[in-house]
Amino acid sequence: MPFTTVEFVLFVFSVLLIAAAGSIIYDYYSFESDREYQPDRPLPKAFFSLDTALYLHAVFAFLGIGIGFYLGYSAGNFKIGYLYVIAVVALYVYAVYLKKIPLIGNFVIASLMSFSIVLLMQFEATFLNTISFEDSNYVLNMLLWQLKLYGGFMFLIVLANEIVKDIVNKDGDDANHVNTLVVQFSEIAGKIAATLTLLILVGGLAYFMQLFLAENAIREFVYLLVALVIPLLAVIVLLFLAKEKTQYKRISILLK
Repeated sequence: MPFTTVEFVLFVFSVLLIAAAGSIIYDYYSFESDREYQPDRPLPKAFFSLDTALYLHAVFAFLGIGIGFYLGYSAGNFKIGYLYVIAVVALYVYAVYLKKIPLIGNFVIASLMSFSIVLLMQFEATFLNTISFEDSNYVLNMLLWQLKLYGGFMFLIVLANEIVKDIVNKDGDDANHVNTLVVQFSEIAGKIAATLTLLILVGGLAYFMQLFLAENAIREFVYLLVALVIPLLAVIVLLFLAKEKTQYKRISILLK
């Protein structure tokens, strides 16, 4: 059976819990850097103590994992819950180690964010495999293409945003020996990497736009053009012109 409304809400809640746990543990291990270079972050502003942060990380992580196993059991695939465990461990390893490796940490975060879409499809897989009607294979293939489109879009947009955030955090990362792409090479290298990522995204969207145009799907074509391609091109221009940290922060907000 597909998700009920309550189960879907639980799914969204579980993903938010895992993301919150990852954010907290990241802030925990970035405390010394943030205290000097990003004092507006929750921990430097003393919204709660470091000990409380660890407790919250544990609570959010275990709650998210617990809901994941429950939803997996309800969907007939209990093992899906282990994907939540892998996500929590990956976010912890990222906060402690992987963020210090150029681009690897960025790829990990982008992959985990886009994986939420794949995770949703995993929950629905048991139900989808029971579908049998005329042209059912075509419908399933279309769903798979949509999955690739949404997952790929999220991966690239998050990857670009993570690189831009590395530019924003350059001083703090450099002082704390966090060897990001921007620290190891330069701000220009970060701008080029983020721009190329966004151009790949625009190219992928252009491919789908020409498919829509060939099928006379004008509404879908216009939607991609106005809602995604034009704003992305505007962000690329802003990224090219950016020189100050405040400008990069605004670009990061736009990418979110």
